[in-house]
Amino acid sequence: MANGIDCAALRAWCHVSVGEHSLRAGDITKAMSRRRVLFIVPPTGLYIREDRCQTPIEEMKTIALRPPIDLMYSAAATERAGCECKLVDYPAERKGWVDLEQDIRAFRPHVLMISITTPSLAKDVVAAEVAKRIDGSILTVAKGAHFLVYDRETLAQYPAVDCVIRGEYELTAAELGRGEPLEYILGLTWRRQDGTIVQNPPRPLIDDLDSIPFPARHLVRNELYFRPDTMEPQTTIVTNRGCPHSCIYCLAPVVSGKKNRYRSVENVVAELVECVERFGIRNFLFRSDLFTQNKKWVIELCQSILDRGLKIEWASNSRVDTIDAELLGWMKRAGCWIIAYGVESGNQEMLDRMKKRATVEQARQAIRLTREAGIKSSVYFLMGLPWDTPETLEDNVRFARELMPDFVEIFYTYPFPGTELYRIALEQGLLREGEIPVEAYSRPAIAGLKMTREELAAWRKRALRRIYLQPRYIWRTLSGARSPKEFANYVKYGFLALRDLLRGDKATDGTDVELQAKAMD
Repeated sequence: MANGIDCAALRAWCHVSVGEHSLRAGDITKAMSRRRVLFIVPPTGLYIREDRCQTPIEEMKTIALRPPIDLMYSAAATERAGCECKLVDYPAERKGWVDLEQDIRAFRPHVLMISITTPSLAKDVVAAEVAKRIDGSILTVAKGAHFLVYDRETLAQYPAVDCVIRGEYELTAAELGRGEPLEYILGLTWRRQDGTIVQNPPRPLIDDLDSIPFPARHLVRNELYFRPDTMEPQTTIVTNRGCPHSCIYCLAPVVSGKKNRYRSVENVVAELVECVERFGIRNFLFRSDLFTQNKKWVIELCQSILDRGLKIEWASNSRVDTIDAELLGWMKRAGCWIIAYGVESGNQEMLDRMKKRATVEQARQAIRLTREAGIKSSVYFLMGLPWDTPETLEDNVRFARELMPDFVEIFYTYPFPGTELYRIALEQGLLREGEIPVEAYSRPAIAGLKMTREELAAWRKRALRRIYLQPRYIWRTLSGARSPKEFANYVKYGFLALRDLLRGDKATDGTDVELQAKAMD
């Protein structure tokens, strides 16, 4: 059972609904003019499916659905290689398995590329089984950070998947689309006809990010991705890749390396102009592994946005130790309306154990400066570190109430393969080798050394209540609305959040979470 979906039952459904009409390999005639590649977000739930960020968003209060930017980059590179591409985000479009079957039959792809997350892997790969039952000659490809560690194991466990992409994906996707021999494609792990699994050499990281074509926004329904406060279309702009830090839970340096590779300011602005003029999008999430590391680059970007007269608004992330009043001033003038900070903890010992290399006082200063600059702040806290206790979790709640940011989200840590947290979880017996927890972010994936999963599960909802139901917080949020529409959206989302926060929940063993929360009373 994975997130309420029985994978065996799902496979049985696919066997009946697709297998009855399946065709043997080669029975579907492929046009010889252009190779076709179908990129999909499988119909297995709403996730942010970026290799460094794999967040299920159904129970997240401040996380909006994003366009599948990794697939959009892959499709753009594959189109440039001369292929015909189709991209479908089935969860965002409220489509299901029958729709996937129909699309495969109608489009007749040579290659099917599936975006996966680690928690949803078992469900996601069912898409490959659907494709193989329709046409066994379709090359089924999975992409995701999971395969940087478990590439061979995944292919051994899921025979319907022909190959997996390790690392950066654009060039690999283009070569697969062109039909290059699999043995020559870097960053690919694949299965020979005799069943032998081959791991090709890794693909070097792309130094010149300007060389990558802009994401294929013409292939997605851009109106499905929007700012939750204004409901206006919003898209993602990837400004840089890589992070020099070593936080034990983070996939960024695993996926993108520790060198922060920036696009040129000219290249980023050219993409912004295309979004405004071609797609009518004026709201952006600047996605990066560390946006504000290079102050000079950020200021130059802000200057260029102002010089071009772009009337846009955008969000970004930042570490609490890479921000100052001057930088915030430039960001505000150039359209930045909110900054997300990974504060992570209000307990300095926990910050040190997770190798955050930041302090509680730096977080306090960053939120104060951001508020003074007129920019909203969204703060993330972590629960479920191996060393957490009720006292350290209480420190998080107290610190969140003290900071009073505009938005707060609490995540449970997830032991992604390849991270130091994964290694620690294995060494401490909190996880078995190869185990893939399906609970993620809004529910504890693993127990702690001093707290059970059930005890951890009791904390998040109660903590969010104590933060969000403060009268001063509610008043400040509503009074900060800039228009009647924005005010109405705050009220709408507020009622939905209130409903969820007051509704009873169940711990992982079926025990009422409220009965587990005595430590917080």
